[in-house]
Amino acid sequence: MRFRGLPAAVLAAANDREGGAMEVAATALDGLLEVATDPDLLESAVAALVAGQPAMAPVWHLARAARSPDPPSALAALRRRLGTDADAAVTAATTWLRDHLATTGTVVTVSHSSLVSRVLGALGHIAIPSAPGVGVVGADAIGPEGLLNAVGTRELVGRVPTLVVATAVKLVPGEVFERLGGPGFEVVPLEAVAAVVVGPEVLSPAEAGRRATRFSGGL
Repeated sequence: MRFRGLPAAVLAAANDREGGAMEVAATALDGLLEVATDPDLLESAVAALVAGQPAMAPVWHLARAARSPDPPSALAALRRRLGTDADAAVTAATTWLRDHLATTGTVVTVSHSSLVSRVLGALGHIAIPSAPGVGVVGADAIGPEGLLNAVGTRELVGRVPTLVVATAVKLVPGEVFERLGGPGFEVVPLEAVAAVVVGPEVLSPAEAGRRATRFSGGL
């Protein structure tokens, strides 16, 4: 598969080791839209993203859109949803956390997530990994029974009630979830977290798992 001639945004997303999944997905979508009418180049771009970001569920959704009957329309619709779903997730997560924080409580987290950063900014809290309180984490993927995130997430959810903040592009079926992962990531049982925000909704862990199951597999 040739990667030469791909848009700079696709290559940047495929090689990004610092940005959160939503940031990477937005950059990747911008690049895919540049080649959406060239089937061969679009397939090469998808292959580069899948190879470069094996732990990120949004890449699976990008691939589905790129391989749909109408890639330009599917990719454009997904790009629009990224922003609106992210805004809704931040609002829902902020409300949940405010309701669950004690007067002197602290919000704690691990790793980098653009959604979590926005939530913390809305709350006006500084995340201190070693302090007690309520936890909030992002997720690189959410499957029927578990979530994939940076190492340290399992320890956090075992220490404080923890909210997962995500959007629908983080949900994947079991057969896809099992293929995701890599160094620096760990799987945490969904049942171990307090709740899961998916866009505007605050779901129970079980319901989040059911939503993931509804997606059809295949890459």
